[in-house]
Amino acid sequence: AEWSNNKDMVVNGTVNTQLRDMYLGVYGGLGIGQAISSFFADLMPYLACWRAARPIHALLLDNVLKAPLQFFEVTPTGRILSRFSKDVDILDTSLPSQTSDVIYCAFEVLGTLF
Repeated sequence: AEWSNNKDMVVNGTVNTQLRDMYLGVYGGLGIGQAISSFFADLMPYLACWRAARPIHALLLDNVLKAPLQFFEVTPTGRILSRFSKDVDILDTSLPSQTSDVIYCAFEVLGTLF
C-alpha cells in the first residue's frame, strides 16, 4: 500500500509518524463511514416495511371487527389469527430482507457496469 511503503517516513534515522497517522486516520474514518452507511442501508427497508404494516394491519382489523356475526360463526378463530400473524410476519421479516437484497444486487450491477 502507498502509506506502508512510503520512504519519506524515515528521515535522518528517525521515523516520522505524522504522515502514517494521517493515513491511518483517513483509513479509519472510511471504515467508520462504511459501517454507519451500511447500518442505515440495512435499517431503511425494515422501517419502510414497519411503516407499511401499520395501516395494513389496521385495515385488516377494522374489516374483521366490522364483519357480520355470520362470518365468525363460519370462520374458525384460528384461521383469523393465522391470517393476522402471517401477513404481519411477512411484512416484518421476509419483505425487508428481500428488499435489502434487491437493493444490494442493483448496486452491484451498477458498480459492475460503471
